Amino acid sequence: MATTAAAGLAAIVAAGAEPIYAGPDRLIGALAAGHEADESLTGAVLLENLAAKVTGAVALRRLLDEVAPDEPADFLLGAGEEAVGDRYQRGGGNLAKAMGELAGLRGAGGADVKAFCAGPVHALILAGALVESGLYRRVIVVGGGSLAKLGMKFRGHLAAGYPILEDVLAGVAIDVAADDGRSPRLRLDAAATLRLGDGDAPHQVAQALTVAPLRRLGWRLSDVDRFAVELHNPDITEPAGSGNVPAHNYRLLAALAAQAGEIDRAGMAAFERAHGLPGFSPT
Repeated sequence: MATTAAAGLAAIVAAGAEPIYAGPDRLIGALAAGHEADESLTGAVLLENLAAKVTGAVALRRLLDEVAPDEPADFLLGAGEEAVGDRYQRGGGNLAKAMGELAGLRGAGGADVKAFCAGPVHALILAGALVESGLYRRVIVVGGGSLAKLGMKFRGHLAAGYPILEDVLAGVAIDVAADDGRSPRLRLDAAATLRLGDGDAPHQVAQALTVAPLRRLGWRLSDVDRFAVELHNPDITEPAGSGNVPAHNYRLLAALAAQAGEIDRAGMAAFERAHGLPGFSPT
């Protein structure tokens, strides 16, 4: 990565490096390719990797500073959407360890869990299982932001007269350790699996991931205080033509509750209000 004088930067960019601008015209840096012939190591790809690494490391460092700073972390599970590696092992790199190293960790191991936006859920279940089994005492699920998601729906926003709203890169770090009696509990007995034969229609997914595990515990959908579904911010998704994603999902859960006889169809809207949450996340 180069941050040299303007003339030098222009020459680097002309040679194929990925430019970095502050504003529309001010060139402040460039990221050169890692290999002249490897499409997995172009400047643009490396910039995506770097953004994920840095934002995840910032979240991890903040967690370590604020939550039990004297307790060592044993293992990191990277749960972001970015994958790193060269042409011989695309996606095979270990962002968890890279983020841990940048955050100053030295005694933890790490590996990545990939499942698109569902990666953190899988990683949380795996982290809980690792702690419950006694293999590790403290596991941290960590993920960095996806540079590709910046302005992902910009065409829809601009067409509707909106500015580009998806302008946030976030990082997340979740500490998983033995029950301390005050933190939220991870219920492995309620963990759900979407099996290969379950189908991928929305009602089939909701049945497998909500109804089935709750029935296993003897619970109804209406016994749950709040469901956290795909909490996209409708102020961002609706102008781009994607609709109100949380409302759609809560409507689906309400329909399943009505189908099971827990509520009548007239009570579906009240179910959505009582058991739903507002969407807040950029896409």
